Amino acid sequence: MKKADRIKKYIRTAAAVLALTLSVPGTGMAAGPGSGLVTVGPGQTLLTGTATPSEMPKEWGVVRTADKYSYSDMEQDIRELQAQYGSRMTVNVIGTSLDGRNLYEIVVGNQNAGKHVMIQGAIHGREYMTPLLVMKQLETALAQYDTGRYGGISYASLFDRAAVHFLPMVNPDGVSISQFGLQGIRSPELRQTIEEAYRKDLEEGRTEASLDRYLDYWKANGRGVDLNSNFDAGWEGLNDLGHPSYAGYKGPSACSEPESMALANLANRYQWSLVLNYHSMGEVIYWDYEGNKVQEQSAELSELVAGITGYRQIASSGGGGYKDWLQIKESPVPSITVEVGSVACPMPRSEWARVWPQNEQVWAAVLSWAVTH
Repeated sequence: MKKADRIKKYIRTAAAVLALTLSVPGTGMAAGPGSGLVTVGPGQTLLTGTATPSEMPKEWGVVRTADKYSYSDMEQDIRELQAQYGSRMTVNVIGTSLDGRNLYEIVVGNQNAGKHVMIQGAIHGREYMTPLLVMKQLETALAQYDTGRYGGISYASLFDRAAVHFLPMVNPDGVSISQFGLQGIRSPELRQTIEEAYRKDLEEGRTEASLDRYLDYWKANGRGVDLNSNFDAGWEGLNDLGHPSYAGYKGPSACSEPESMALANLANRYQWSLVLNYHSMGEVIYWDYEGNKVQEQSAELSELVAGITGYRQIASSGGGGYKDWLQIKESPVPSITVEVGSVACPMPRSEWARVWPQNEQVWAAVLSWAVTH
C-alpha cells in the first residue's frame, strides 16, 4: 500500500459512540449489531441484538485501516513512524514467533522514571483489529506528544514521568493464519501441525467448517496453542484437549510457547504500573481473577476505562490468561482485559467506526492513572 500521500495533520474524529443494548447471557460477551445468529467460530454462534453503525472516522497519518491489517502492514508502519518520530520512540524486539516473525515493543516516554505501562494486542490470531487499535494509539501519542493533554496535564509531562510500552501484535503467526490461511505460514512443519489440528477437530466434532473457513477463526499461535491459556495461573486445572487446535489448547506446559515466554520475561523486566490487554469481541472489561493480589487497583483501572468506553465490567473466572498470571504472580501487576468490538471475529473493517472512538483516549487515561498512583 502506497503511503506517500498520507495526510499529516491530525483530525479528531466526531464519530458517535453507541452502546450495545443486548448482552448474551452466559457468554461474557455483548451482542452485536444486526439480528439473528452470528458465527463466532467453527460450531459456535451467538444470538445478536441491534445497533446502528457509526460513521467511519476520517483517516489521518501513517496508520490506516485495512480489511486485514497484517504483520507486514504493521512493520511498514513502525518503520514510517520511526522515520518521523525516531527521537520519541524506541523499537525493541522482545522475541520471535515460531514462524520467524518479530514480537515488537515500541516504547514512548521516560524509561528511567520508574513507572511503566504496557498495552498489548492480538494474543489471539483472529482478533486482528486490536493491532490496528494499538498502532493508532501509538501514532496518536507521538503526533500529539507536544500538544495533547489529558485531565489538564500535558502529554509531554505525563511522558516525563512514565513510559508506555506498546505491543501491537504478540501473536503474529496466528494473525497471519487467520488472514491468509496456510499461505500465511512459511514453515512446512507448522503447516503440517495446523492441518493435523484441523483433522483432529473434525474427528472430535469441534468444527464442521471447510479448512479455509476453519482457519479464518484461528485464535492460537503457529503451533496450535492458545497463548491466553498458556500462563501459570490455574493452568493445570484447565481442560486439556490433548492436541493443537484453532482454539482452546493450553499447550504441553505453562509458558511453553516463545510468544508467552516473551511476555512473561517482559513482565519481570520492569516495575509495571499496569497492563492493559486488548482482545475482541464483546465490549466488556475483565478485571478480576481468583487470588488477585491487586484487586483494588485492577477494579479502579477497570472503572476508569469503563467510564471512557462505556463497556460493561465483568470479574472473569477463567484461568491461564496473561492478565490472570500478572495479578497473582510475585510482584503482581494491576491488569485488565478490554474486549473491543460488537460483532464476531474476525471483524470487518467497518467495525473500526465503533472501536476507535471508544478507545482513542484510553492510552492517555491509563498513562495518567499510572503517573498519579
